[in-house]
Amino acid sequence: MTISDQIFEPTNDPIKPHSQVCAIIEILGFEEMIRNKEISRIQVFLERVGQEIYETRKKNYSWGFRVIEPEFMNLCKRMVLLSRLYKEQDLAELNSVVFKLFVEFNNIVLSTALHLRIPIRGIIRIGETYRGTVTSKKPALISGKDPLILADLLKVFSFGEIFPDGFTEGLIPAVEIPYHFGECLNQSYEELPTIDAVGIFMPPGHLFDKIADVTILSNMIVETEVHGKPYFACNWKAWMNEHPGYSEENVIAYAEEVSADPGSPDSGRWKNLIEYSANLP
Repeated sequence: MTISDQIFEPTNDPIKPHSQVCAIIEILGFEEMIRNKEISRIQVFLERVGQEIYETRKKNYSWGFRVIEPEFMNLCKRMVLLSRLYKEQDLAELNSVVFKLFVEFNNIVLSTALHLRIPIRGIIRIGETYRGTVTSKKPALISGKDPLILADLLKVFSFGEIFPDGFTEGLIPAVEIPYHFGECLNQSYEELPTIDAVGIFMPPGHLFDKIADVTILSNMIVETEVHGKPYFACNWKAWMNEHPGYSEENVIAYAEEVSADPGSPDSGRWKNLIEYSANLP
């Protein structure tokens, strides 16, 4: 064993990849909202997303099981949705349900944002990631008291008798460092700034992934183009038409108004929303 091998010898269990579907969603104009003290606008957006998800659970509670529901991570202007897939076990039917629910959540986020006049763009990608937590050495006892041995634990059963006074005060907890990385995540972060449209999109390469069939066939995701580049777009129009209080016409009217304003920094992206939305049934 070389010196470098000794330096880079891990003490935790090996980090292994697993499959997941992930959406990185960016709120356009987020910095301006912060500068303008529009925190309540961001809060209302998040609250309404949560409420719509709750309503979705009520309609089909089998989708409310935490094991397959997408998770949220909010990082300033970017929201990350992710769901673990079980492709290593080749559970095709389960993965299809996971993916369908994942796309439903994306349509909830997108439609709610459009309803509130908040422009967002996002990208969906399927791939392997490394995700989990590494820890430092085990907790150390520095109280100066004698170390506990198994015989002490077998003598009595009450907490106070097993652990001497001051034990917890002298306990240094382990340090936990969560991690979440992988090539597919890097690709999404690199490609996201190149998407010049309001909406959430999936690269066409995933068309050949059988778990995506269920959403494409049901028009939850529709094949389209943005600036001549092929994508699959989350079908916000279909979602809105199925939910009272939301209006496809109002969104298009607002997009036309903003796209005609040369002073708007997102006018081109709203214009592209109008163009690709013509392909949404």
